Amino acid sequence: RRVAAFNRKCGIEVHEISPREVQDMFPLCRTDDVLAGFYVKDDGRVNPVDATAAFVRGAKNRGVTVVEGVSVTGMRTANGKVTGVQTSAGDVECEFFVNAAGMWARQLGELAGVTIPNQAAEHYYLLTEPMADVDPAWPIVEDPSRHTYIRPEGGGLMVGLFEPVAASWSVSSVPNDFSFGEIDPDWDRMAQFLETAMGRVPRCLEVGAKKLFCGPESFTPDLSPIVGEAPELKNYYVAAGMNSIGILTGGGIGRVVAQNIVDGHPDVDVTAMLPARLQPYQ
Repeated sequence: RRVAAFNRKCGIEVHEISPREVQDMFPLCRTDDVLAGFYVKDDGRVNPVDATAAFVRGAKNRGVTVVEGVSVTGMRTANGKVTGVQTSAGDVECEFFVNAAGMWARQLGELAGVTIPNQAAEHYYLLTEPMADVDPAWPIVEDPSRHTYIRPEGGGLMVGLFEPVAASWSVSSVPNDFSFGEIDPDWDRMAQFLETAMGRVPRCLEVGAKKLFCGPESFTPDLSPIVGEAPELKNYYVAAGMNSIGILTGGGIGRVVAQNIVDGHPDVDVTAMLPARLQPYQ
């Protein structure tokens, strides 16, 4: 209720609903152990490819040049300030640099001596076989007590997991050519978490599993984003460590970074996200 009250203060319409209302919205959801639910009418889903394409189109309309298939190999600096970027296609002069490299942000930061301690970890979701009694219009059910989110997907259900103790992946460095890749799932480790999660919607346990997907997501030591100017290098900005909710927070983070660069400061308090809070040992 405290979180819902805070969200309402921020302009997000959150309603407390009864267990019966939860079941009306998601009939397969088990609610006999539920005291209440919280419903956000404006919540929804977006295709990340389409969202990215929209951002790119908007940027190009404002004169931005987008270059793909080029790697950053180093930074050029002078007097403790960014002066340019070294790339596989040649050097580029610049006044500001933004590291928004996701799970590669840490090793990209290392090229300039900037500390960005985000670590890739295994992230799982299970797709069930098609289920005739699933309506694709149902909302997303989130149950932190079972470390899961469940929603309609592909004619069945998607059961997503955020198990309390995750498995790190590729600790030394993330392969530069690993993009949209998958990791072999660890069924033995995840079985207990899957069973607990699927207990929220028991019908999941009665149908086959079409796929158990495992892919990397990067997380920070305190689960807060890393956003702002790096203390090690002037005009080097970081926008990374979104802790698996980059699709949700990307617009706001981009706005904050843009305000930092253009105005010298954002119009909201970002103290808890500043890179300066982090240390190399992390």
